Amino acid sequence: MLSIALPLLTTALSADAAYDALKGQLKGLYSSFRATFAVTSSSGQIQTGKIMYQYPGKLRVETGSGVIATNGTHLWVHNKNSPLCARQDVSGVGGGILGILASYEGTIQGNTYIFRKKGAHYDEIVVQVAGGMLRSVRLRHGDETTTYSFSGMTVDTGISGSMFNYKPAGAQIVENPLNN
Repeated sequence: MLSIALPLLTTALSADAAYDALKGQLKGLYSSFRATFAVTSSSGQIQTGKIMYQYPGKLRVETGSGVIATNGTHLWVHNKNSPLCARQDVSGVGGGILGILASYEGTIQGNTYIFRKKGAHYDEIVVQVAGGMLRSVRLRHGDETTTYSFSGMTVDTGISGSMFNYKPAGAQIVENPLNN
């Protein structure tokens, strides 16, 4: 029996090439998705929830303690134990994981994209994709890491646009708290 050992292939790319490769994996393959997620900290704490996304720029994240939602024009952040809900104007602001990674240097190992940037808040961001879907993101800040893992993902599920216009029951809206 012939046995061939192949070294782990790591491709070092310019920031633009790694970014473009990841963007090609993630952009335009679906108009919406739903998934469950788990956020795990370095200390082992885990928080779970649901996430919904609709192109372009609509996002809703629900956990046991609160909701973060954006319709692309406004961002709502609501802790369910608080009588207040922050609503921030975000129109014209791009972002998301691709917005963060645009200035990082990247390498690729199969379906794992490793981005590093000295002096950035997150000095390393590791993104795993499979079948055009984001599977996990690990953020490293010094010795601390936070990992976001996604599962149970369904695509193009016809999410109603109203899901991204958050209306907190019984909470007072505080307008543009980040501008003060």
